[in-house]
Amino acid sequence: MMRIDIRHQAGGFAGALRIYSGRTMKVTLLLSVIFILKTITSCIDPAEWDFELSFNKITITNLDNSGIYPTETNSDIMYAPAVAFTVTLSDETILASGVNRRSNNSFTGFTPAYAMSPEPRYYPLNRITGISIVTLEAMSPEIPAGTDVTGLFAACVPRFNAPGFLYIDSSELLSAIDRDFYPDEPSVTFQLFCREEIAGDKAQFEINITLSDESTLSATTNLITLFRNE
Repeated sequence: MMRIDIRHQAGGFAGALRIYSGRTMKVTLLLSVIFILKTITSCIDPAEWDFELSFNKITITNLDNSGIYPTETNSDIMYAPAVAFTVTLSDETILASGVNRRSNNSFTGFTPAYAMSPEPRYYPLNRITGISIVTLEAMSPEIPAGTDVTGLFAACVPRFNAPGFLYIDSSELLSAIDRDFYPDEPSVTFQLFCREEIAGDKAQFEINITLSDESTLSATTNLITLFRNE
């Protein structure tokens, strides 16, 4: 007579049941998480992430353009054919207040919807209307100190440059940085590259940004010592 091991069959059934139950719990948990995320995101009002900014600060940083890629540097010594700077316009009030770029709380704060929150947008109350660069040192006998040398610079706007385009002419810079709003940061940054090799051994520039409220932001670069390959 054939004997059937009922205990073996029962054990197999119980194991299958545990596997099925485990998978069911995982699916249920996943669906619950999706439901919660949808509930959170549906409660987010994109308008709450719109802010106003007023440009009130200009910052200039030296840029080492002697290598393959330009990098910011604290050195005031530059290669004569590679004079370059990074310029940032910002709303110092917003930056100093500690308002989070990704929430209405402090920089150390956290909200449940943080990860799904819309990208903040900063709308300028005073738009950028003009840019000028004046040399404070003679660049050559033909370009004395006090000359407007804006046209001798190329520019790059890393966040907004079209793919495949590294440099733009300085005449195109204004349209590149004057925007209806600035995403994520209450600021805009661009790079300036002098296309004229400076004949002297010193360089210094004044950068002026005119705004729609008829104010002007001005800053002066550090006095740069130039060197050449012999």
